Amino acid sequence: MSGREQISNYLKSFSRYLASLSSEDAAEVIQEIESHIYDVIDQQEMAGKEANIESILAGLGAPRVLAENYVSHIQQGTPPPKGFRPLTSVTKGLSKTLYWGMMAFGYGTGLALIVLAFANLLLPNGIAFWVEAEGNSVAIGFLSNPILASSEATITGLWITPVALVSAYAISLLTYRILALLKRFAVGYQYA
Repeated sequence: MSGREQISNYLKSFSRYLASLSSEDAAEVIQEIESHIYDVIDQQEMAGKEANIESILAGLGAPRVLAENYVSHIQQGTPPPKGFRPLTSVTKGLSKTLYWGMMAFGYGTGLALIVLAFANLLLPNGIAFWVEAEGNSVAIGFLSNPILASSEATITGLWITPVALVSAYAISLLTYRILALLKRFAVGYQYA
């Protein structure tokens, strides 16, 4: 049996024990093991030795035991199998924080714009859009300050409602798409 066949058989056996993982996690683990095997082969050949596939695979241990260690690592956060890097435990935490932060900011901004749009329908001259001196800041809000109300850069009216609704839709759609990307790149993390 050739070395490639031995590696292929080991990986097939190994993959059967990863059935409890999502297909993305299982594919990542298999790729990690395969990469490790070929890295060891390259290291042995660079050192002037002939690569001994049987000893490399024996060094990994039985496919079932190695798979159980990876499953435990991914599902319960136990340390990764000895000699292997942690797969996604750090990126999952970062992705989770980024995901929920983006969700709160994006959908919160969209909701605030929707509230502003409907408040403008109830108080068409009570909601204003104004620009401060030299355009350094822009504000939208309730028009209760008489100084701001008399400012030349203050704009009121019902036009704020459709602009706020369109902006809320655009921000919500953008947030949805960014969250979908984050979900796709955070392999194996369940956001539900």
